[in-house]
Amino acid sequence: MPADTGGPSGLDALQTLLATARGLLTDLTTDPLLERILGAFRMLPESDREPILRILEKDAAWRRIVEETSGATGITVCPNPHASLYVHVLDQVTGELLAPGPLQRDGDVIRFGIETFVRLFPLFFQEGVHAQWTAAAREIVRASDAEIRGFAVRLAREVLALVDEAVAEGAGAAPDPTASVPEQRHRSKG
Repeated sequence: MPADTGGPSGLDALQTLLATARGLLTDLTTDPLLERILGAFRMLPESDREPILRILEKDAAWRRIVEETSGATGITVCPNPHASLYVHVLDQVTGELLAPGPLQRDGDVIRFGIETFVRLFPLFFQEGVHAQWTAAAREIVRASDAEIRGFAVRLAREVLALVDEAVAEGAGAAPDPTASVPEQRHRSKG
């Protein structure tokens, strides 16, 4: 007979699995909206289901992002009762479907959030604030998982590339990142 390893037995694992499945089944069968969603989804032509599912996934992710950032951006959202998942296709001459681009709304919200954040840059380097935000950021980075840290590194590299691109296009020289804000202001005034 094998030695007891002190871990859960096969029976315990099976009971846990069955309890989890029972909970999931209860959630699925007691949500009155889920049956309506599935019924509506089944009524869609099969070829439309994947694009519509991508739309729902994108908006669900968008909703979560807006909820998590609303304190900083001041932006909230609500469902649009007049929205449509379909666009009218008027150009049938070529037989190719017209592919609409990203929603202007999405671009506007992203731009507004970035502009709000960029306006805070000078604050980060004011006396007394720099040490505080650096300490807070250090704690957040250390508590973040590898994926988030990877995104931070990628973002930093992309921002540096955008600054280099703007400088190359003649938008002005990039300031010395080691200089203090007052030194940078003095240099920019000539």
